[in-house]
Amino acid sequence: MVLVGSSATDDGSVMVAYNHEDQQERGSYFLRQYPRTEHDSGQRVIYSNGLAFAQTNITHRWMSLEHDGGYKEDPGVGLNEHQVAIGGWVSLNQDLNERAREADPLVGSGAPAGILPIALQRAHSARNGVQVLGRLFERYGIARPMGIAIADKKELWYMETATGHHWAAVQIPSDAFWVQANTFRIGHIDPDDPEVMASQGLVEFAQSHNLYQPEKEIFDFSEAFGGGVAEDSSTKYTTTRRIWRATSILAPSIEVNPDQEAYPLFVRPQEKITLRNLITTLRDHYEGTPYDTMKQDSSAQKEKAIASSQTAYTSITQLTNGLPANVGGVLWLGLGSPNTTPYIPFYFGLKEIPKPFDAATPDAQKAYQVFHHLSRMYYDQPLKYRDTFPGVWEAFQDKIIREQKEIDQGAMRLYRMDLRMAKHFITVNVEGLGQRALDLAREQLNQEP
Repeated sequence: MVLVGSSATDDGSVMVAYNHEDQQERGSYFLRQYPRTEHDSGQRVIYSNGLAFAQTNITHRWMSLEHDGGYKEDPGVGLNEHQVAIGGWVSLNQDLNERAREADPLVGSGAPAGILPIALQRAHSARNGVQVLGRLFERYGIARPMGIAIADKKELWYMETATGHHWAAVQIPSDAFWVQANTFRIGHIDPDDPEVMASQGLVEFAQSHNLYQPEKEIFDFSEAFGGGVAEDSSTKYTTTRRIWRATSILAPSIEVNPDQEAYPLFVRPQEKITLRNLITTLRDHYEGTPYDTMKQDSSAQKEKAIASSQTAYTSITQLTNGLPANVGGVLWLGLGSPNTTPYIPFYFGLKEIPKPFDAATPDAQKAYQVFHHLSRMYYDQPLKYRDTFPGVWEAFQDKIIREQKEIDQGAMRLYRMDLRMAKHFITVNVEGLGQRALDLAREQLNQEP
């Protein structure tokens, strides 16, 4: 993930860029909308691992990317009517050190990754989203360590769950970006700082279990709970090199190298970051470096680049202050490898999800299946298609980015007069972009012998 503050982007929006890997490749991904809903007293939220808790009286209107198992089993990115977003999440399980595991074991029936959309159902701000999840983690326990991006149109937070009951979150400065992969990254923190949130008794817990020695050091969350990846020589750089690469692309004047074990957390870019910059970053295979994963080189193929054959979907969540959620909340979505799909802007204000991208469409007709097949074709013969992808999308992607301004302006003109007309306008435009993307993808598949 790459989390970018509003003052660090060229258009003043908060953005979170994210590649999600699904090694099991189960079924299809699709978008789903949920209406604002009143719930009966006594209704409960139930998960397959046994976790259950009371539902709130009213859940917000929200939209998310999902898998066949539903949001509770395989959560994707999403946003709600207050422009609060879950921009992505990463597993930190491999990096959690053994001392911390033993001191406070993970809770099998505790909060799984599927609990993240509860923040969309209940939160009215990113800060509140961290609080909502934090209370659930502390009350019911944590089932897995993970890093979570929670954003709204003004603030951007990054949260890490560690052991069975402990977590921490930091606010990303508005003029900075933060790169995240599969290691603990939250460093020196003071839980009393207004730009930090953490579980109750975090520092005292770390001290009492010899995860932190106050007489020798300042409390460091990642040092207390992480380190597992660095101890494994076979995977030591598969995570950190992705952090190096994204940092070097987005802030080329920063001196970082691929063999560092630690990288800057809050990075101030010299130039404003654009949507196009983030797309380029998400598509990276370490091109032009000794680690290029697309080469027929055994050492390079052991690397794990930012884009990989296991990427199930790719997204950029864009939240713009000064615009209502229906217009300012946009999920730029690509299904499959970042290199074999364009990023399509799915506005929160869609009247309905375009049929090839929705839950009701039969699996064989879903857009995901088309782009997934294109991804498989690409990675089965990467040298054959390297000159084709992602270049085949360039003109179309540029057109989409240019047209976003026209959609925003047109939607806002209608929004002031009639919300239904604004939603219809947004839906027709997104349907057209989605259909054109599918047509271009099918053209590439039809060229195969």
